[in-house]
Amino acid sequence: MAETAVVVIGGGPAGYVAARRLGQLGVETVLVERDQLGGVCLNRGCIPTKALYAATSPLGKREIYRRMGLDLEVQVDLPRLRAFLGEVVGRLRQGVHRVLSAVHVEVLHGEARLVGPREVEVTGATGTTRIAARAVVLATGSAPVELPSLPFDGERVWSSDHALQLPRVPEKLVVVGGGVVGLELATVYRRLGAQVMVVEMMNGVLPGLGLSARAEAFLRQALARQGIEVRLGTTAVGLTPRGIRVRGQTEEELEAEAVLVAVGRRPQPAGLGLEQAGVRVDKGFVQTDPGFRAAPGVYAIGDLRGGPLLAHKASHEGLVLAELLAQELRGQAPAVPETSPAVPWAVFTQPEVAAVGVPVDTPGLVLGRFPFSALGRAWAEGEAEGFVTLAADASGRIVGAEIVGPHASELLAEVALAVEAGLTLDQVAQTVHAHPTFAEAVWEAALVALGRPLHIL
Repeated sequence: MAETAVVVIGGGPAGYVAARRLGQLGVETVLVERDQLGGVCLNRGCIPTKALYAATSPLGKREIYRRMGLDLEVQVDLPRLRAFLGEVVGRLRQGVHRVLSAVHVEVLHGEARLVGPREVEVTGATGTTRIAARAVVLATGSAPVELPSLPFDGERVWSSDHALQLPRVPEKLVVVGGGVVGLELATVYRRLGAQVMVVEMMNGVLPGLGLSARAEAFLRQALARQGIEVRLGTTAVGLTPRGIRVRGQTEEELEAEAVLVAVGRRPQPAGLGLEQAGVRVDKGFVQTDPGFRAAPGVYAIGDLRGGPLLAHKASHEGLVLAELLAQELRGQAPAVPETSPAVPWAVFTQPEVAAVGVPVDTPGLVLGRFPFSALGRAWAEGEAEGFVTLAADASGRIVGAEIVGPHASELLAEVALAVEAGLTLDQVAQTVHAHPTFAEAVWEAALVALGRPLHIL
């Protein structure tokens, strides 16, 4: 039987980051991945989605360019677009291989399961291997939720995995689910020429993210201008010969060549042999203490553990756990850090939507809101719609933010740092921001909150 200090099961944003850091810290580590390194995010999620978003960006900005005096004639070549996605994913996957190899992390490809509290069995193409470890880290991520009434078949009913393979651009596409994945892929396929309708059972898009009523309404209006119809309070019932049946105030049939089901993701604990190690599972999520411990010698991070199902949150947990494990394996008493309040999220629609910290609609907060319509750089780029909202407590400490508009995902980093570091509105206002940039909108929002607006009345 082979022996090592740590076995990490799962090579996604949580697992490979934990393994990389453990290797840097001199901890002997074996990483087991049943598919491709990088996990869903790199191979079938974050990266290909954003590559598609970037590739189709000119299609979404044709009217902007027309106002600038540039008429674009665009022809979509799906095989070349697929090749571009494959090149991006392939290069990044190779990068993951290199950084793991550089710190001597051994990578095994196969199915892993616990056969004891600190013993893992790996079954791969070359047979079965048993590994004894001082610690086992579970990081198997999540998968798209499948509706019983709309089972995935890859032809008429797609998961996000199917949609990202670009099988075709359907004439009519119905997206079931108005969350992050649904809206991002609705944006991409609308740009590619599909007629897109989004049906969402809740009464607002991006449910559960704490988006303000102002931002939610603004986004829905922007989607409508792009030709993406959104039906709220509407539930998908099942397929029909011509499309899909939905139920809102009435029941009706919607024509659709394809239906994309994007109603969320679920953890993947099955087949891990968790009962062999006394690991508790609730609604599919592995239960842990604040130090990620699920059972003696067994730890869980990322989507499998629950909380926001975000790649960057998973990677952060991987880094934190690696530090804790390295200390523990050396006989030291690790100090478990407090949970960060600054877990940002971003949605790559047009416009982008991003937020961090306390929802800005929370009563009692001091708000500063600055519109892009008063920002020189926004006008120069033809994208002057949207706003930055900063939220501070009574002492002036920034506790949250919401950004709707161009480059929102990038602008959020400054505010996430402010929330994490406990910076105040005064400190942001005193920081010189380069001109002309979109980042000036954050500075201007701080000035508004302090009662001394510069470029708005």
